[in-house]
Amino acid sequence: MSVLAIVVFSVFYLVAVAGIVLPVLPGVPLAAVGALLAAWIVGFESLGWGVLAWVAALAALAQLTDYLGSALGAKVYGASRPGLWGGIFGSLAGLVLFPPLGFLLGALVGAVAAELLTGRNFAEAFRSGVGALVGTLGGVVAKLLIMIAIGILVFPRLF
Repeated sequence: MSVLAIVVFSVFYLVAVAGIVLPVLPGVPLAAVGALLAAWIVGFESLGWGVLAWVAALAALAQLTDYLGSALGAKVYGASRPGLWGGIFGSLAGLVLFPPLGFLLGALVGAVAAELLTGRNFAEAFRSGVGALVGTLGGVVAKLLIMIAIGILVFPRLF
């Protein structure tokens, strides 16, 4: 098909993959935008609205897993509401202080710190922090699998 469409989608796709471990980048929604642009370039012939609808649904699912991943992990491991928020804020702080993977350690430290501030003992606080870390990692793995699915949907239609 169009070399330009392949190049455009490939660039957006690679930046989106980087966005999985660099939460500052939009990630999976960026791949959806790239798919839309590639479809426009080829006149929506080989890459039509049905495929784009699936890509959009996968992008929405990725966003949902991103928001719920660490919260669900922390909750399963017994985190309180402050621990959940601590994991979220810690993840953001970790990203800023120790890019690109500081968000993982930040989720752990933030959840533990918040739990300790509410008076929980260290063992319970650490368990909550591990939950935040496990949930964050689970979200990363889920987004990676979603990106693979988007690639399987889009790339063959551009060649």
